[in-house]
Amino acid sequence: MRIVLFLTNPVSAFQASAAQIAALSQRLAHHSLQAVFSEADFLRELSSAEAVVVWRFLPEWYAGAPLLRHVYTPSAGRERIAADPSARCARHFGTFHGQIMAESLLSMMLFMNRRLGDALLAQREHSWAPLVYEGLSPLTGQIALLVGYGAIGKHVARLLAALGVRVHGLKRDKNRGGEGAERVFAADELHEALELADHVACMLPSDTGTDRLLDQPALAKMKPSAFVYNIGRGNAIDVEALQAALVGGRLAGAFLDVVPEEPLPADSPLWTVKNLYLTPHASAIRSDYLGQYFAELSALLA
Repeated sequence: MRIVLFLTNPVSAFQASAAQIAALSQRLAHHSLQAVFSEADFLRELSSAEAVVVWRFLPEWYAGAPLLRHVYTPSAGRERIAADPSARCARHFGTFHGQIMAESLLSMMLFMNRRLGDALLAQREHSWAPLVYEGLSPLTGQIALLVGYGAIGKHVARLLAALGVRVHGLKRDKNRGGEGAERVFAADELHEALELADHVACMLPSDTGTDRLLDQPALAKMKPSAFVYNIGRGNAIDVEALQAALVGGRLAGAFLDVVPEEPLPADSPLWTVKNLYLTPHASAIRSDYLGQYFAELSALLA
């Protein structure tokens, strides 16, 4: 099978190195692997490709790829890989992200639960304030609600459970694939689940009717001591409602890796909301990202 690889990306961890491409080519010696580094070269090679490995694929590109049968991507998100209008080509999304995302979410939860944001603020103000930490609760025994309890959620659940966190999941069909969680809620039980949670983590795709799932009525169901996280896609949380809840003291804090508009505009009020912390869609960035993906891809193509 002739495979064209086009993984040019401004993030170095997402840009295949010469050594990684050479190692992948060796693993896939029974296939023909061609790496390209520009869109023009990719479109030129597409006409003879039977499979591609890409970060994005536009719907109009299928017309120029008569032999194409498979589109592979490291990404777990589906929004950048258009479906083939003719249904001739299969799409294959990365499934290896669980460990990386679990570590990212755990770091956020530990940061928030230990009030390390207050420590950073006190340091900037040259304030020695140990009383800030009086009354902190251990993470052990707290309830984490994982909104979107799929493959990544189950990795997260295992890591949190090892620390004594009580894991609840929320998914469309609570009767399927709920292993690893103490309790699994259906989508229409969201408000009930939110009332119980100390930590609410969204890990949802953007293409399954998840727009503003955590809106003002949903956020109002949460404990004032609770924290919100988003490591999925930015459309799942109504950030205006979240901002109002944080400013009004109706939530303890939030840590967002994704927001509805990316990059976040410099004049966005989210930059300066107290107890709101941001990372730039970076929860999956790690030096071994493509190494893990290429191992998965090699197994698929063995």
